[in-house]
Amino acid sequence: MTIKSYIYILSLITIFTGVNPLTAQEDMTDNAYAMKADFLYRFIDYVRWKDNPKNQAFKIAVLESSPITPLLISNAKNKKTEIKEYKDIAQVGSCNILFVPYNCSIPIETIISKFSDRSVLIVTERNGFGKKGAHLNFIIIENKLKFEINLKAINKSGIGVSSFLLQHAIIVQ
Repeated sequence: MTIKSYIYILSLITIFTGVNPLTAQEDMTDNAYAMKADFLYRFIDYVRWKDNPKNQAFKIAVLESSPITPLLISNAKNKKTEIKEYKDIAQVGSCNILFVPYNCSIPIETIISKFSDRSVLIVTERNGFGKKGAHLNFIIIENKLKFEINLKAINKSGIGVSSFLLQHAIIVQ
C-alpha cells in the first residue's frame, strides 16, 4: 500500500472518528496512535541514516511514557526492530528514531541539543515543535493527521529524506 493510500485512509478515519483539532494533540484516540505508529514504520522506508549498518536491528526509542509504545511493539513482530521506552534522556543510547510524546516533560530544546551530533530522526507530536527543530512533527489540520518536516534540522543531522515523503509533508523552517 502506498503512502498516498495510507494518507487517504487516515483522512477518512479522522473524519469519521470526529477528532477535534483543538484537543486532538492532548487527547489522542487509540486509532490516532495506531496511525502514528504506522506512519513511523513507513518513514523508515523513505529516510536514509548515515552510518546505519543494514544487518543491525532498527531502533526506535520512546522518551518517557506513550500509548504508541505497545502499538509499535505489536507492529514490529515481523521486522528486525527494537522498541524501548526511556524515562530519562540520559538513558537513551543508540537509536534511529526518537519519538517524543506530547506529554514529555523534557524541553524540546534539551532533546534537540542532546542529539544534534547524531543521525537520529526526532519525531514529535506537539504544535510548534517542527519549527523549534524537531525533524518530523505530527499535527492535526482540519481533523486530519499530517506531519511537518523541518528541512534545516534534517539537513543538519545528516539524515536524508526522499522526495516522495517531502511531497506529503508540510515543510517548516
